Amino acid sequence: MASILDYLDWRGDITFAERPFNEVDNLLLAELSYLDFGGIVPADFAAAVPLSDAVAAFTKRTPHADMGVLVPDKIPGLAQKMAASARFRDVLLSGYVCKLDEQTETQFAALCAALPDGTVYAAFRGTDDTIVGWKEDFAMAFRRPVAAQESAARYLADIAGLRDGPLMVGGHSKGGNLAVYAAANAPAAVQERLIAVFCHDGPGFDADFFDTPGYARVAPLVDKSVPESSIVGMLFEMREHVEDGYTIVSSDGASIMQHFALNWQVERGEFVHAGGLSASSRYLARTINGWMAKFDDEHRRRFIENLFAVLEAGGYDTFGELTSHWTQSLPVMLAAVRGIDAEDRDVMADVLKGFAATAATSVIATKQ
Repeated sequence: MASILDYLDWRGDITFAERPFNEVDNLLLAELSYLDFGGIVPADFAAAVPLSDAVAAFTKRTPHADMGVLVPDKIPGLAQKMAASARFRDVLLSGYVCKLDEQTETQFAALCAALPDGTVYAAFRGTDDTIVGWKEDFAMAFRRPVAAQESAARYLADIAGLRDGPLMVGGHSKGGNLAVYAAANAPAAVQERLIAVFCHDGPGFDADFFDTPGYARVAPLVDKSVPESSIVGMLFEMREHVEDGYTIVSSDGASIMQHFALNWQVERGEFVHAGGLSASSRYLARTINGWMAKFDDEHRRRFIENLFAVLEAGGYDTFGELTSHWTQSLPVMLAAVRGIDAEDRDVMADVLKGFAATAATSVIATKQ
């Protein structure tokens, strides 16, 4: 089946004037935000650089970009296809920001894409390969807002204050969660300018969030898409019937690799819909979210701290480094697991298996 890479081959010569912005275009911009455009795309919203120039500069500076084991290595190639296409090459990029802070457990990055009709799309980056980035993700289990959510809300407010016209926000993985949070916490005047909020397999929220007046105002604009074997997108979804209203997308990936949006199936300018979530996705969602529902925030906090104390015991900052030095880091990590409550240890084992399976599959895929 076709992917978003194929979409660019087939439809890249069709401009936005000929065919309007669609859900696949939005996913492409969300994926573009994974690239490090520091020093290339201006941080200033008033300045801008064409997408084609930004990608050319990135490729020249980083001809063999290492995206790590938890972000697809095909994204730089995807960006080059976008830069070569009539559809995307003249899109103007601005407002690039990237923050990684271990002390505050913050991983946040975003950029703005101005479309030819004046609509501005704010793309929030998902979780990268850093352990601190994933730690912030899991902190959503006991804290709202996390630092990246606060940053996303400020980012959208800054854009709205400096740019006129319609606004869209979106992102993949954690970036999708940030898009929804930023939209729900924007002032009413900014919310009135929003025309779409895209969340691609992003973690969910607790029930209290969905009851807020801010979310209620933007709820009709929220478009959440998940692959049929979604794992990340089902995390922290504490509502019943979480599938209702979601777009469930067919994917060529296996298990957790379905999270990688380059594996999602598309046809023309739309996602190929699946019949529903897989049994494995439902099971893991019940396991993790069921465990969360049993405990208060303090217990969740201790669990997350213990989980990442195990990962950090390996002595590396990224999952790529951890995977490359698995034989050295694994004994240290196993030793760190001892002493954790048995029930927590079982849930932790499921989470760690998921990380290990993703990393191993990603390494194999990049060597093919």
